[in-house]
Amino acid sequence: MTVDEPSVDAPTVHDPSLDEPSVDARRTPRLRRMGPDALGLLVVVVAAVVVMTPALVHGASLGPFDLLSQDGLTKQPGVTIRNGQTTDLIAEMIPWTSLAWTQVHHGQLPLWNPYNGLGMPLAFNWQSATFGVPTLLGYLAPLRLAYTVQIMVTLVLAGTGVFVLGRVLRLHVMACVMAGVVFELSGAFMGFLGWPIASVMAWTGWLFAAALLVVRGRHRVRAVVLFALVVACAVYAGQPDALVLLGAGLFIFLVVLLASRTRRLGSPRAVLRPLGDLTLATVAGGALAAPLILPGVPLVTGSVFFHSQRANGALSAHDVVNLVFQGFDALPVAKSHWFGIGDATYVGAIALVLAATGAVVHRRRAEVFAITVLGVAMAALIFVPELGTLMNHLPFRVRWHLGLIMVTFAIAVLAGVGLDVVIRAPRDWRIRLSLGAGFGLIGLGVAGLWVVGRGHLAPGPARLRAESFIWPAAATLLGLLVVTALGPRFRRGGGHDRTVVGRRLGAGLGAAAVLLACETAFLIAVGAPTWSSSATYLAPTAAEATLAGDVGSSLVGFGVRSCELPPTLGILPETNSAFGVHELSSYDPITPSAYFRALKVAPGVPISALCPVIRSAAQARTLGVSFVLEPRGTPGPPGTVFDAAVGDEDLYRVPGAGLATLTPVTPIGGFPASIAGGTPVAVTHPDAAEWKLETHALGTQVLRLRLTDVPGWHATIDGRPLQLERFSTIMLQARVPPGNHTVDLQYWPGTFTLGIVLAACSAGGLAAALLVTWRRARTRARTTAPISAAGGDPQAPRGNPS
Repeated sequence: MTVDEPSVDAPTVHDPSLDEPSVDARRTPRLRRMGPDALGLLVVVVAAVVVMTPALVHGASLGPFDLLSQDGLTKQPGVTIRNGQTTDLIAEMIPWTSLAWTQVHHGQLPLWNPYNGLGMPLAFNWQSATFGVPTLLGYLAPLRLAYTVQIMVTLVLAGTGVFVLGRVLRLHVMACVMAGVVFELSGAFMGFLGWPIASVMAWTGWLFAAALLVVRGRHRVRAVVLFALVVACAVYAGQPDALVLLGAGLFIFLVVLLASRTRRLGSPRAVLRPLGDLTLATVAGGALAAPLILPGVPLVTGSVFFHSQRANGALSAHDVVNLVFQGFDALPVAKSHWFGIGDATYVGAIALVLAATGAVVHRRRAEVFAITVLGVAMAALIFVPELGTLMNHLPFRVRWHLGLIMVTFAIAVLAGVGLDVVIRAPRDWRIRLSLGAGFGLIGLGVAGLWVVGRGHLAPGPARLRAESFIWPAAATLLGLLVVTALGPRFRRGGGHDRTVVGRRLGAGLGAAAVLLACETAFLIAVGAPTWSSSATYLAPTAAEATLAGDVGSSLVGFGVRSCELPPTLGILPETNSAFGVHELSSYDPITPSAYFRALKVAPGVPISALCPVIRSAAQARTLGVSFVLEPRGTPGPPGTVFDAAVGDEDLYRVPGAGLATLTPVTPIGGFPASIAGGTPVAVTHPDAAEWKLETHALGTQVLRLRLTDVPGWHATIDGRPLQLERFSTIMLQARVPPGNHTVDLQYWPGTFTLGIVLAACSAGGLAAALLVTWRRARTRARTTAPISAAGGDPQAPRGNPS
């Protein structure tokens, strides 16, 4: 059996989608043939827009800015917190979007973030996704809409990719809509929307569709090019562990698919060409993404995220209930509660029943079986504790429980397969039996939970749990009604009569439309409250504006721990970059581990949250901190001077501090001690990733730069190369000769240049392959044209009349 054939167990109904197109079909105007696909894609896009509409009607700027009102200089009374678990969005994603947008619109590449810690890479931190497709489109919009565009593009990419995969599987358009809508609006995907995890996983459907096309080999070059482009887009979306999960899922799928292909054709050679093409496409895609991979990988391997010891925990078996329910545990996404990933896993009763039906009926179809194995394998990985423990022994850190998105993907695709079965053979007894059994079992489960599973809860949570039964009960009842309405199968005989086939198709389409409408309504209803928005974009409060005016481009530190966990001072880490205030704090996954060791950061803060405490003016001068914030009424660190009251906090000035200082060398010409004082040197920033200084000294001096020592910084003095050395573990310094000199530093990793060259070579090679293929096709078309004009078969080989 070929990978493109329906299974022998499938209903024996004529399936026009599996036929080769006739001559008349080829002559049909292309727009008419594309009409159903365009309509299906439109439905998927509209569903993505509708689920975000409740948020967008309140303001065009998506983002839970209300969370900023809790602490620090952003504190505002009377603000209702809609979602207390979205710190990462306002503390990383939205500020990075703002910073990258601003740099791009100033004609700069968004390579460096100068506002957090002692500066951090921006483009290569694997989460800002400054070169990702949604971000690139966001650059075209006004700043206040840039993040909104990214979110909407990510949603649309997720849904349309699975839709396209469904068409590659030759599913009916309505079935493809079901698959696309279930994936893009599922709890697992909506729960991570806005994070780079979802940005990577949005390419899942596109990647699997391209892989299938490569395996089939009908249009090899086009399939290889598509696969390479999707691989590159997924890499540019960020999040290395999400990429590992996506790659693992694709690997499982391809192993099962190619094993089935080998068994069918009886020879390992049947998979050699697809394997070669997939390898070539992966290498080409990696080369296209080399501008991020080459400079980004060393940053990851030296980061606190990579070296963290936090282990993965398996999800509880109880979380399986949440595939059908939303809010069963009284932790709906839209409320200001913290919830685990297992609490937001809903796909709905209809999707689960259709997925089971599709997996059972088409179990002999290789692609369907491979998708089923993928879903089961990923479910085992996240629900079986022993497997999670085993994966924790790998030499790199991956949050394997995020594989729940891959489980959702498998359910969505199989739901599309199941709906396709309903459309093509609605009255087959096996289909009705499978659907009836599925809805019956879920109905019994829902009834059982209603009787014994509501527990002893407080009135508020008890009400939320009771309300969570509404959609599962309604979907189950509707499913049983649809199965009943399909009625007994038509009498034997006349199976290909147009009237009978038409009645079957009409019944199938009607049943499918009802199921699709109910499933979509459920997903929109429970997912719409997830997001909030604002009529205005990130705007500084009066206290934040005062701070920015007082400190200018100087570095601000904190006299107490102020990072992520309340109470905080100043501006939430990373959010400060949106307001142009440079703080000695960061919330960045690629913060070097050396930072935490060198600054002796106290434990008890979230992973990758850097918030050192300034305890003296000497320590502040070593780190280049010119101002220190303290709680109102708290004395500043010894040696500092009170400067001003800012909001509910006090600002202290550090005499003699600066981001760049000149310190004389020792009598024997060596580097002075780290705590040695120095003379501040003014720094200008022609570019976010550039420092320019003018030095004046009578003797040889050490120029100390409060700048993070990561690969990529290069210095010149009067146009000649200047060697940079490490200073105090995490910063940079250089020897400067006596006299007047101009020192220029730029951040541009050499591996970034190499990556650009590799990407250009890969793009050129792929474009050349497409051009050669196109020219060969044109040549064949011109050669066969005389035969076609003479009445021959346009598909017959050259010189062989039909």
